[in-house]
Amino acid sequence: MQKVLQQLIELQGLDTRLDALTAKLGDLPETVKTLEKQIVNEEEQNKIRETSVEENEALVRRNSAKVEDLKSKIEKYKEQLFLVTTNREYDALTAEIEYNEEAIREAEDQIIQAEEENERLREALEQTEKNIGEMRSKLEEAKNSLEVTQKETEKEKAELEKKRKSLTAEIPRRYLSVYRRVRQARNGLAVVPLLRDACSGCHNRVIPQKRVDIYKKNQVVTCDFCGRFLYAAEDEEEE
Repeated sequence: MQKVLQQLIELQGLDTRLDALTAKLGDLPETVKTLEKQIVNEEEQNKIRETSVEENEALVRRNSAKVEDLKSKIEKYKEQLFLVTTNREYDALTAEIEYNEEAIREAEDQIIQAEEENERLREALEQTEKNIGEMRSKLEEAKNSLEVTQKETEKEKAELEKKRKSLTAEIPRRYLSVYRRVRQARNGLAVVPLLRDACSGCHNRVIPQKRVDIYKKNQVVTCDFCGRFLYAAEDEEEE
């Protein structure tokens, strides 16, 4: 049992140090991911805007050609007005002229709307490009900082992970399973010393019989309240 307890203590030490190395990276990994995602989203939005601008430009060209064609028709109808001989013919030509004039107004309204929309879209494109540029600068800075920090820690991290892999292979599965569960539930701390007759993890007092077992090191003892593995601190042993 003493060997298992020592292994659990060592494992906790390795994991605590690995957690510290991960914490040293701070929020840089998440910052990099977030910025990359934001840049992709902004670029996709700009592609949609660019497509809308092209569609509006095509609409303007079609309606401009339509207006010219309608104006040409109206001129011909107006010339024919001088040649009509009956009121019926005159009314028919007048109706055609009015119909085409209305069609021109509708086409011109569409042109104005498309041009106004394109103006807004181009402003949005310009602002988004500026935002993307700023995000790219931040991303480059975050990547550089992350790379530097990773290089500073990668050697130690690799050594710790190698030791951890070797160690976990030796610890009985039932203890390792409890360790993982408690560590996840207790903010990374699954093995703690007994201090002043209490669990130093949750600070609840440990019953006398369990304290005896902890000092004798003949059993692997867990806290009745938080489930952490308990061991005797050096000063407690000496006392």
